[in-house]
Amino acid sequence: MKGSPYINKTVIFVHIPKTGGTTLYHIIDQNYQRGSIYTLWKDGSIEDFKGLSDARKGEIRMLRGHQGYGLHRFLPQPSVYITVLREPIERVISYYHFIFIRRTPHHYCHNLVVSNDMSLKEFIESEADAMVDNAQTRLLSGMMETGHEFGFGKCPREALEAAKRNLRENFVVVGLTEEFDKTLILLKRALGWRKLFYARQNISFNRPRKEDLPQETLEAIIQANELDIELYRYARELFEERVRKEGPSFAEEVARFQRLNRQLSPFTHIYWELRKRWLSVIP
Repeated sequence: MKGSPYINKTVIFVHIPKTGGTTLYHIIDQNYQRGSIYTLWKDGSIEDFKGLSDARKGEIRMLRGHQGYGLHRFLPQPSVYITVLREPIERVISYYHFIFIRRTPHHYCHNLVVSNDMSLKEFIESEADAMVDNAQTRLLSGMMETGHEFGFGKCPREALEAAKRNLRENFVVVGLTEEFDKTLILLKRALGWRKLFYARQNISFNRPRKEDLPQETLEAIIQANELDIELYRYARELFEERVRKEGPSFAEEVARFQRLNRQLSPFTHIYWELRKRWLSVIP
């Protein structure tokens, strides 16, 4: 990454489910050589990663996946972190919709939710999945590798303070789903990424809006995500402070990028689809 102060450091992307990470994966693929990317749960589990030789770990320039903060301890080379957070209520709605409405059979809660025809409120009350219980705090705290180590409703408040500290001290970019284009320009400036054009991936179309949810469902989400709501508020403060520090040229660069991305989006989608098919047949 020419021009980046982190050129010799491995980037670790803590991918929180349903925050726009799949779209970001495609952008990452354009900016790193294929062999330098290690995707957890695709290339191997967390334990598989830990068991790699130092020589193989040293080849990794991008480590990404649904994993908690802390894997830098298992790399022989210096590293930096990036992540993207999302407004917690919207994230939980999107997560449920992804499992149930889109009929995602590979998800570990798919059979439970679909066979029981669970509503979002029933899914939360089942306490079957910690990813609808302060998932962002869990994954960013450094207290959990997968986010599931503490049971549903058991995420301790000290995890919130640890997550805030990690975001403040150990992440070179703290992005927001709601400010995706600004997040990309921050990544470009921090890491030297040059290929940013995208077409949205893994979008949950026709999902209910927060405003349309029954009040009892909304209350169930809020109750299960009190820590995440506070963490997101803090992350937004960090984000807005970072944008201010970037100066007036930042808004101009974002606007210029958005204009070009709108024009190129149809072609970007075709390119990504063709590239995905091409890579699927290459050993």
